Amino acid sequence: MNKPPRVSVIVPCYNTAAYLPEALDSLLAQQVLPYEVLVIDDGSTDTSAAIAEGYGGIVTCIRHSHQGIAASRNAGVQQAQGDFIAFLDADDYWPTDSLSARLAAFADTPALDGVFGLIEAFVSPELSVAEQQQLAELPGIQSGRLAGALLVRRSVFARIGGFNGEWQVGETMDWIARAQERHIAFGHVGSVVLRRRIHTVNTVRKTQCLQRDYLHILHAAMARRRADPGLQTSTEA
Repeated sequence: MNKPPRVSVIVPCYNTAAYLPEALDSLLAQQVLPYEVLVIDDGSTDTSAAIAEGYGGIVTCIRHSHQGIAASRNAGVQQAQGDFIAFLDADDYWPTDSLSARLAAFADTPALDGVFGLIEAFVSPELSVAEQQQLAELPGIQSGRLAGALLVRRSVFARIGGFNGEWQVGETMDWIARAQERHIAFGHVGSVVLRRRIHTVNTVRKTQCLQRDYLHILHAAMARRRADPGLQTSTEA
């Protein structure tokens, strides 16, 4: 029986000690275990790095100064030894069949470069009623192009590069746009592969930054297509 492909899971982490154990436990509970889990501690001032270092086994903690999530993901890609790369934000978690479902899609369609799955958002249970009322109504299960829902061949990064640290919240959107322009083949599975935690910190941050980053990313994509008419035009991101 063939061994499953080696998957490196990169977990950017910045002051998420309250949530990191649930994220890491979900990776260790996968039906198909990752080859390695790389926690990139982005200069945390809480106990996040110590928590990650306490796991041992396939979990490795790499510390660097605070540089943002794009730089953390890029650092993880550089250190990864797997054939495939996946990402999980330290405040989210995966259902137990998340990795196996996406690997099955690659087995069914070997020409794919990356596979996304469905996302289900949930309100972090420690929030007070008043804090929950500040949040917009959560969508149901939906498809989405988030890093935590993506499994991608490591070779893709050699073709299109890493995440752009210029964007505060739009780094994944920009990366996917560049990938589609280069004809990277993405597939999709119809099961939930990411449970995304909603809490006041990440919601306020996205509200403040998303519209600005989105407009800049669209302008950057238009400039690339003007410079190279051979790039694929895509409205998906």
